[in-house]
Amino acid sequence: MHKWQRTLIYLFLCLGLSWAFIALAADPLVPCGREGTPACNLCHFWQLINNVINFLVFDIAAPVGVVMILIGGVIFLTSAGSEERIGLANNILTNTIIGLVIVFCAWLLVDSLIKTIVDDKSTFYAAWQVFPDCGN
Repeated sequence: MHKWQRTLIYLFLCLGLSWAFIALAADPLVPCGREGTPACNLCHFWQLINNVINFLVFDIAAPVGVVMILIGGVIFLTSAGSEERIGLANNILTNTIIGLVIVFCAWLLVDSLIKTIVDDKSTFYAAWQVFPDCGN
């Protein structure tokens, strides 16, 4: 791997981490216990778990997946017919797409499972990740 490729990867990683910190600053994961927020209770614990899951799936996995698809595409376009680089690009693209499918299918499975467990009288409930007001 060339020095400029490593620099580009580090730049993408730093950009991704700064993206995560900006997201945390705008909407903190912990919904209680700070100045100007209510005291923590059990409802806030479940809301924290939900915030962490959504942060990992939608704020980390999706952007990282997009960046990895772009990196794989750039490597493929700049391969100049090199079988080694085409294979590397193919592996990056394949593994990224498989990883994203696994992440989103797992999220969907948990969502469907929770909805099925909660549904005791065949009534429609809101999505499990939407929480009621926890005393805010």
